[in-house]
Amino acid sequence: MKKIINLLAFVLAVLVIVFMAIPTKTINRDAAVYVEHEWDTLENVILGSPNMLSVPQMHKSILGYGYIINNEANIKTAAGKPIQLVNPYSYGKIVEESDNVSKTLKEKDIKISRLNPEVLDVSELQYMKYVQQGHNFLYPKDAVIVIGNNVIECAQRVPMRDKERFIVRKIFRPYVKDDPSIRYIAVPIPSPTFNEKGLYLEGSDVLVDGKNVYVGHSGRGTSSSGIRWLQAVLGHNYKVYSIDITGFIHLNSVLTLVRPDLAIRVPSAITSDLPRPLQNWEFIDITPEDAKKYAASILVVGPNKVYVDERFETLIAQLREKNVDVTSVPFEEIADFGAGLGSFYSPIRRAYNEEINTEKINAEYFKKRANNIIDSVKTFNYAEFFSKVQNVTMSKINSLISMIKDR
Repeated sequence: MKKIINLLAFVLAVLVIVFMAIPTKTINRDAAVYVEHEWDTLENVILGSPNMLSVPQMHKSILGYGYIINNEANIKTAAGKPIQLVNPYSYGKIVEESDNVSKTLKEKDIKISRLNPEVLDVSELQYMKYVQQGHNFLYPKDAVIVIGNNVIECAQRVPMRDKERFIVRKIFRPYVKDDPSIRYIAVPIPSPTFNEKGLYLEGSDVLVDGKNVYVGHSGRGTSSSGIRWLQAVLGHNYKVYSIDITGFIHLNSVLTLVRPDLAIRVPSAITSDLPRPLQNWEFIDITPEDAKKYAASILVVGPNKVYVDERFETLIAQLREKNVDVTSVPFEEIADFGAGLGSFYSPIRRAYNEEINTEKINAEYFKKRANNIIDSVKTFNYAEFFSKVQNVTMSKINSLISMIKDR
């Protein structure tokens, strides 16, 4: 009897693994809005804009940004004033670096939109000005992320940046209008107090790896309630993993996925265990000193094709040793405003790369699938499940008793 039970258990496990291997039709890979992996070929993207860039007013949400550290004197005397007037040289370099990235991506036939504040009307541009003066439209990744065919309009902690949502809506409106498979979801707008207990989700904390979504949690960007909200919105088709980080605001400052099984990381900044799907990956490690200058925050153009800030020669050499095609670009002035290349772009569409994403059906494949099942079993909320069963059962019993009494 024991042998029969073991055989049935084995057959059941194999059937579950085979069922998991069958792709579910939850993603329209032909849609104009679609991102399945961080490394798939970039076809359509939003880039940051230097337009209207100004000195921010001091606010608790921006403490720790590199720009604040280097420009505290400007903040005290010139809050809300255009950088173009306060520091013309710096602004000129920012425009030059920004346009260079845009130009080189266009040469690769990538469609470009900009997080351009000039599309805003007066009231939208003044949104949250009474909480914090200033403008910064350099980092669209914080404002919006695409997961599958889901457009997630984010909620940021920095009041002056919360107006970016209005630009994002204008960019995505024609896509959502023309294709019912594209779903546009907005995180609840933060309270005007921007309190610590609010629900925040910032795109620079989010990495997409098929049905696995990794979200950074430093306590200064995405909140724990934001991570739970994302899981609830994406549903059972996705598994959202929280990654605890320290010393940095966003996950893309300490972890970037380059291709399947290769990533860049800052080991000392990741304080929780890596999610199971990442545990057997190969990593190129970045020093905290370089990471503070946003070395790990790179722009992934496609499988084994990336843009890296030209200052990080060691990283560039390490990536090339791994057969990664690296384009080095000047980015120091933009990075000084508080984020790297990884936050300067937000993909609208990446073309699925069949060859690099197809898993080989071998012993390692079945081991990985089995581990996923075990992980799901371990994390399943049995208490909640049985509580719901109990409630439903009691409800049915009470209904039956009530019917009997009525007779």
